[in-house]
Amino acid sequence: MEDVIRVIVQYLHVTAGILWIGGAFYTIFVQTPAIMAAPPQARGPVIAQLAPRQIFYILRLGEATIITGVLRIMVSGRAREIENLASRWTLSIVIGAVLTVILLGLGHGIVKPALKRMLTLGPSATQGDAGAAAEAGAIARRLKTLGYVQLALGFAIIFGMVTARFS
Repeated sequence: MEDVIRVIVQYLHVTAGILWIGGAFYTIFVQTPAIMAAPPQARGPVIAQLAPRQIFYILRLGEATIITGVLRIMVSGRAREIENLASRWTLSIVIGAVLTVILLGLGHGIVKPALKRMLTLGPSATQGDAGAAAEAGAIARRLKTLGYVQLALGFAIIFGMVTARFS
């Protein structure tokens, strides 16, 4: 029964992580370019419907990844090893966990508020408010850069977890 629990927790952890990082990949390389190719007046309604759902989904997946990661360590029987930072497994787990918390913090602390601000600016920007349009554009550029940073962190986390798995 213990093995079944470990397999289930591992499956949930890996699945949540794949969906979290995959969601970011999809957003950056598929969804955002497609939305930006649409006429400006069509973007607002799509973004207004999509952004709140998407940020909710991505943040919940990040939280699920962290929770199942902690559970994974507990059910693996290796939790005590974290006290000794000398092993490759421990370093990989600790660095991966820190990067994961940073990644989730970026989502909650920067991405979510920026998306809310863009949704607030959207109606004014589409009605010709140059200031609102300029601010929305600046936020969009920052979010794009941050998206690449988040994706790089995600791939670093995956590398760390693969390293840990084979340690």
